[in-house]
Amino acid sequence: MSDKYDEGRQASQEWARLGEDTERAEVYCHEDHKTEWKKEAKHEGQSLSRYLYDLVQEARAYREGGLPLIASKDERVEELQSRIEELQDELSRAQEEQSGRTRITVDDLTEEVLTDQYQTLDELLEDVKATEDVSDHLRRCLEERLYSLAEDKKVEFQRGHGWRFAEGE
Repeated sequence: MSDKYDEGRQASQEWARLGEDTERAEVYCHEDHKTEWKKEAKHEGQSLSRYLYDLVQEARAYREGGLPLIASKDERVEELQSRIEELQDELSRAQEEQSGRTRITVDDLTEEVLTDQYQTLDELLEDVKATEDVSDHLRRCLEERLYSLAEDKKVEFQRGHGWRFAEGE
């Protein structure tokens, strides 16, 4: 019976043999940690050894990335607050770009309205005022200012007539 047991054991060892480039490592830990790791591995749908291997590789990558492996809660909070501020700044910039605010420069306007024909300064000024960028920009600025004044009850609007200073002003 001993021979059959040895044959079965030998066959199962061959079946469970790992690749030549794989090493076995034994981990000794507190029983509570092992239980916790088993639960986490099960939750991830992995074997315990695969889960621990991935965990070690993740920790290595984290450490090699120049980040401290274990950061205090205060440091983590500060790090996250800093990231939030960066994202808020990025969002503000994106919203400004989306709102259609374009930077209008005299250089750009001059190049846009000048032609190979001679024009007086008054003609150039009329052409600049007629450009879509200037018109849109002035319209937005004027609307923002009028609505701001209306909130302060300094101006009023009536459909069909337009804007005026509020009575009593």
